[in-house]
Amino acid sequence: MKNNLLLFLAATILVSCSTYNYQSNNADIAIYELKTEPKEALFTENKFTKGSGTLKFFIHDLDDSTFQFKNVQIYDSTLSGELIPVEGKIANDILKRKNIQQKNEVHIEINRQCTNKNTQIYLKPIDVVKLQNYEVTEALRERNKQQIKKIIKIYLLVNLISALAIFIAGLIIFG
Repeated sequence: MKNNLLLFLAATILVSCSTYNYQSNNADIAIYELKTEPKEALFTENKFTKGSGTLKFFIHDLDDSTFQFKNVQIYDSTLSGELIPVEGKIANDILKRKNIQQKNEVHIEINRQCTNKNTQIYLKPIDVVKLQNYEVTEALRERNKQQIKKIIKIYLLVNLISALAIFIAGLIIFG
């Protein structure tokens, strides 16, 4: 009888843990936002200088032309590279799961015109008007924190229930 009761308690605990059905509704949540950074960050921060191999740079000039900036070389006071014209609008204000591949884009607005006449460009900090790149949204960070707290609470509750069941089973068996 005691073995049957212990077996029943163990089966109940295992079955109750597997009945939680998670339904994801993350499809339309913004993951990354286009944030403006100080233009000096382009020349000083490691995330642009060290990560230039994985980042995709885009130049936006005063003529509303957009260029992909290839072979980027970032030094203390200059930025140089090769310009390739791009058609259409490139920058999105937010990135969702469907266009998350754009998260490594850096958009640089410059105060020059007729950039399309040159294939090679050299920029100084004074030429840069605005620097933008994608960063994780605050809403997503808060949501992740809440999910982690919920998971920890569920984990502790399951452990507490398991410990109580084992304690009660031990009292029944040895009591």
